[in-house]
Amino acid sequence: MGVELKKEWLFSTRSGKVFILLMSILFLAVLTPIMLKAILPEILLWQFPEMPQASIDAMINASQQTSITGFLSDLFELGLIIIVFTLGGSMALELSENTLVFPLISNKKIPHIVLSKVVYLSGLLALILMVSILVNYAYAGLLFAFDVKLLDVLLSGLLMSLYFMFVIANIIFWGVLLKRSIPASFMSLLVCYLVSVLSGLFNIHQYTPSGLVNYASTLTFTRNDVIMSVVITSVIIIILVVVSIKRVEKMELNTR
Repeated sequence: MGVELKKEWLFSTRSGKVFILLMSILFLAVLTPIMLKAILPEILLWQFPEMPQASIDAMINASQQTSITGFLSDLFELGLIIIVFTLGGSMALELSENTLVFPLISNKKIPHIVLSKVVYLSGLLALILMVSILVNYAYAGLLFAFDVKLLDVLLSGLLMSLYFMFVIANIIFWGVLLKRSIPASFMSLLVCYLVSVLSGLFNIHQYTPSGLVNYASTLTFTRNDVIMSVVITSVIIIILVVVSIKRVEKMELNTR
C-alpha cells in the first residue's frame, strides 16, 4: 500500500490541498487567541464606551481554556466546511473521470486504493490538527496564562483526529455512491451536522461521533462516555470503508 500512499501524497501536494488545509486550520488556531485578547475587547468598548474594563473582561472571559475550546468549536463549525469541500473529490473525481482504471491496470487492489485514501487523508488531518492545537495552546498561554494541562489538549487533538477520520470515511462513502464531488461534499456535510444536531437534541453524544467533538471542545473527558463514543465511531468508520470497497468492487465487476 506504500505506492498508493505516495500517490496520494504527490497528488495532494501538487494540487495545493495540503497547503489549503494547513493554512486554513493554522489561521483559525492563531486567530482565536487574538480575537479574545485584542479584537473582541475593542468591539465591546466601541459598542459600550461607558462600560468599565472589568465588565468587558468578565463578558469575554479570555483565558487559555477559552481560546482552546473556542478554536475546537470553530474547527467543527468552520473547519469542517473547509475540509469537506477541499477533499470532497478524493474518491468521486476518480470515479467520474475514470482515472481509477490506471492503478487497476497496474494490478493495484481496490481495497488498497480505498484504504490508502482513508489512511493518508486521516493521517494528514491528524498531523495538521495536532500542530494547530499545540500552536493555539502555546500562543494562548503566552497571551494569557498556561491554565490547561497539555495532556488534556493532546487528548482533545486525538479525539478530533478520530472524528475527522469519520468525516473522511463519509467523503469516500458518498463519493463512491454519487460519483460527483460537490454532491458528495454536501451529503458528507449534511450527515455530520445532522448527527451533531440530533445528538444534542436527544442528549446521546456518547453514542455518536459528535460526542468526540463535544468532549474535545469542552475539555471534559468522562471515561465511559469517551470510550463509548470512540468505539462506536470506529465501528461506523469500518462499516463505511467496507461498504465503499464493496461498492467499488461491484462497479468493476459490472464493467467487465
